[in-house]
Amino acid sequence: MNEKYKVHTGGWMNKKARNPNAEDYQRKKGRGFLKAFTLVEIMVVVAVIGIIAGFVLAAAGGVQKKAARDQAKAEIKTMTIALERYKTDRVTYPGSTNPSRTALFTNLTNYMTFKTSQVTNNQVLDPYGYPYWYRSPAGAANTMLSESFEIWSTGPNGKSGLTNQTPNLTDTNNLDDITSWQ
Repeated sequence: MNEKYKVHTGGWMNKKARNPNAEDYQRKKGRGFLKAFTLVEIMVVVAVIGIIAGFVLAAAGGVQKKAARDQAKAEIKTMTIALERYKTDRVTYPGSTNPSRTALFTNLTNYMTFKTSQVTNNQVLDPYGYPYWYRSPAGAANTMLSESFEIWSTGPNGKSGLTNQTPNLTDTNNLDDITSWQ
């Protein structure tokens, strides 16, 4: 009979499995330390997660800015349609020789529905919290178009060079404005 295998009550058994030598014992003893993470490994993982989170948050901020701009464009388009309906009923657009913030709400309440959070002091607010501006007839910024009104949002900075009777189109405050004629 082979020395490697001996008869045991439970069946055939490997001799090494019953009597581990010193080498196997040392390997098993140190195995507990190999299962744990070191502090450096944990810190590296946390740093990588932090960097990825930073990229995600930066991207989310850009998406929110684009969403606010798109919402302002959509609201201007809706108000433009409401002004066309107003003109169909009354033959002319609501008058406002100078730029006005209240003309939109007071004249369009019968032609469109405004959210309660969108109206303050009879002024329609853009997604940035600033009132939309309205002018009819159109000023110098709109001489190439057949529309006879202008609606615009001052954008995220709340400033616009278009609030004058003759707008300064080179004004840097106009760079973030959202207009009905663009």
